[in-house]
Amino acid sequence: MNQSLLNTIDHALGAFDTHGLCDINNTKLMDRVDSKFVVPAEQLPYLLQESRRYYSLLSIDGIKHSDYLNVYFDTDDFNYYHMHHNGKLNRFKVRHRHYVDTGTAFLELKFKSNKGRTVKTRRAADLDANKALIEHAGFLSDQGIVEPAKLQPSQTVGYQRICLASESLGERVTLDTKASFIDPDSGRQVMLDDVVIVELKQRRIDRQSPFYRLLRSQGVRPQTFSKYCAGVSLTTQNRVKTNRFRRDINKVAKLSHSLSRLTF
Repeated sequence: MNQSLLNTIDHALGAFDTHGLCDINNTKLMDRVDSKFVVPAEQLPYLLQESRRYYSLLSIDGIKHSDYLNVYFDTDDFNYYHMHHNGKLNRFKVRHRHYVDTGTAFLELKFKSNKGRTVKTRRAADLDANKALIEHAGFLSDQGIVEPAKLQPSQTVGYQRICLASESLGERVTLDTKASFIDPDSGRQVMLDDVVIVELKQRRIDRQSPFYRLLRSQGVRPQTFSKYCAGVSLTTQNRVKTNRFRRDINKVAKLSHSLSRLTF
């Protein structure tokens, strides 16, 4: 994103009412349904401008655009990735999430049920992802992860997140920019610096949500897009199956100058 666009985004963020983490009760949504969208970064100022009447903006110590760094863990044969690739439900993702701006971290377990719901559980953890995995092996075992000690880092995903919420609607919207994906083994890196990955988090699907209707008015439709699976697909090259994700990644490639230059 160029500096002019970044300035426009900052100006749009400045117009929001804000909230802190302690103000969120109805929108924690640890058990929810997610709708995902990918839009060009150029659309972000308009989306922010039109949504501020319905949502407030998370601000922590004045920071409104927060840095996240996720380390995902998988088996040596990428079992969790392949479960998603093959459309299996009742599946897990294990990750270490580092909130860079606050210097805090959690080990998180995401479970996608056969009802299409996402259930997230987590524990406060060490900033070192590998230490966190060892520290919370018992927690993972209790949640159904087999032999957590055998998991290994499989993808590092970084991005900047804008988080909107509406207590009255019981909704949260996350808008992730500057996504980067790194394969821990090869060091291969892919950047998505000109698209926004949007997630609308709700207790149940409501297509009358103001943000859902706003996206629809711009011709944006929901699509399946997992940052973890996209990262593995793009950076591990021939080590995993990718055919199920190609259609969605190719859609994103049409919006991203950096991704469109890759052979996939």
